[in-house]
Amino acid sequence: MNNHRRPYPHTVVTLATSLVICAFSSAAIATNGLNLIGFGAESYMMGGADLAVARDTTAMNTNPAGLTQIEHRRLDIYSAVAVPGLLRHQDEFGNDTTVHGYALLGDLGYAYKLPNRPLHAGIGIYAQGGSGVDYGKLDTAFGTRDELSILFRIARITPTLAWKVNDRLSLGASAVILYSDMQQDFFPNTSYYNPSDPTQSFFGTRIRGMDTTETGWRLGAMYHLSDRLQVGLAFSSEINIRLKDGELISDQSAIGLGKVTYSEVVASGIDQPQELGAGIAWTVTDSLLIAAEINWLNWSSAVKTSRLQASDPDNTAAQDIDISSELNWRDQYVLALGAAYDLGTSIWRAGFNYARNPVPHSSMNPLLGPVAQYHLTLGAGKRLGTQWRVDGGIEYQFNETTTYTNPALPFGNDTQQDLATLSFHLQFSRIW
Repeated sequence: MNNHRRPYPHTVVTLATSLVICAFSSAAIATNGLNLIGFGAESYMMGGADLAVARDTTAMNTNPAGLTQIEHRRLDIYSAVAVPGLLRHQDEFGNDTTVHGYALLGDLGYAYKLPNRPLHAGIGIYAQGGSGVDYGKLDTAFGTRDELSILFRIARITPTLAWKVNDRLSLGASAVILYSDMQQDFFPNTSYYNPSDPTQSFFGTRIRGMDTTETGWRLGAMYHLSDRLQVGLAFSSEINIRLKDGELISDQSAIGLGKVTYSEVVASGIDQPQELGAGIAWTVTDSLLIAAEINWLNWSSAVKTSRLQASDPDNTAAQDIDISSELNWRDQYVLALGAAYDLGTSIWRAGFNYARNPVPHSSMNPLLGPVAQYHLTLGAGKRLGTQWRVDGGIEYQFNETTTYTNPALPFGNDTQQDLATLSFHLQFSRIW
């Protein structure tokens, strides 16, 4: 195992982001690709239609320009739990497995207006997405029964500065410090060697302790066309994710080497995409707000070919591992619609989110799960005195059934996955 001491800043990022990506414990979570549909209670409950609204601290991860709508100081503490109504895997080897569990995540943001200046500053920590699922033990193509699971988490820290240029125009920029980690069991106790065609051999793997810290940026603008109509724009850079610093255990018993531990491991090729989004918000009446937006996620550049490399084995007879897989994800367009009705001390919200699945059937993987396409949200918020408020609601991801054949994976033909998720969201805010 790699015993090099990590620098202090990396440790701080790891601890901070672990607070908001508490667990994807044996349950997948509904996403747009690998990303969540929203950040914070208002964003989620309006179906992710937040670019032209962005009026709490989650603006730092949606539209940084929206931070200028915070009059003085604001603290938001958000959490959510997702429970799969159905998470099921079926394949030609007789597996028909339904997974039960939950996913926990959260966001935390603080922002304030600088005294006597048209500038706002803040910092936030956000669970960005990922995948987590534990199928337990499945019957394999090699006559064994073995474990299949993954925990892949992505979080962001976003120091942000926003400038209110004038009464109509605001601009903002966020630096993005991304933290990601992964552990995976891919039939770790299964070993099969095909002497007539070694390329058809299979050595199960267990991966632990891989993580990385990367950087990127997000820009935003908000413009008031009139007192009741405003638009929002945001753009994010692509962020390469290169996981490292872990160990890989490969079961090579079939060729007489037993279980081999590799202490230098690198996984790459599943990155965060460039994003470009535009939204509009219309204050129809003093009580009713309607918002809509469209986002482009450049998955075709971010997820093309994944690569797993492992070296420095503890058995000198073992060879280094270098495996590449063609993924070839498509670009994704996300449509979000939301509405909010303000009754004074309380507010009601509803939203809808649609996103085409960017994953081709030939590169589907049960460890990533089916990608959600349709989400429906409903929630409410209430002011608690002059400085506190609470917001929350529910999100339902409609059942997504995917039948696929991935020739690079040992699951046979016409593998089927089903996923439907119900999520509960809660946020406490202090405004002063």
